[in-house]
Amino acid sequence: MLERWNKLEEILIGSLLAIMVIITCLQVVLRYVFDSGIVWGLEATSYAFLWMVLLGLSYGVRTNSHIAVDALVTWLPSKSKRLLLLVSVTLGLIYTLTMLYGTYIYIERLYLLEIHAQNIPVPKWILSSGLPLGFFLLFLRLLELAKQIYGGQKKSIGAGNEQVTLMGTDE
Repeated sequence: MLERWNKLEEILIGSLLAIMVIITCLQVVLRYVFDSGIVWGLEATSYAFLWMVLLGLSYGVRTNSHIAVDALVTWLPSKSKRLLLLVSVTLGLIYTLTMLYGTYIYIERLYLLEIHAQNIPVPKWILSSGLPLGFFLLFLRLLELAKQIYGGQKKSIGAGNEQVTLMGTDE
């Protein structure tokens, strides 16, 4: 089940990027060749970007591709490093829960006020629902990361840390 979600996550991110590129290229051709354009093009690419970035947050945690500033952490003993990593992930979880709560309130207000997108005939809450969904998925990935750190399966976080030893030199 998890493998299917991982694959779906990758397909969605890639598809959203492809949609953004196609709409943007079409807009450029229409504007400079035919002196026209698509009214909803900018808004559609903005919402696709929103969804792509928020899905990309959880994808980045899963693939260990976020940047981590760990110049001092690499010098710490293993137990201290694990504790600091758990504190870091806990702070990330708190931030994510705060954003999840705030975006839920935002979507609820859009729904109650029946606000529609400016150029797309769809309620804005549907187009913006990537906000709480993205933060919920990020929360799940951070929980998974905390479990891995606590269990000792993960000794570092962030891109490139697989090659860093305890003393911070390459192997």
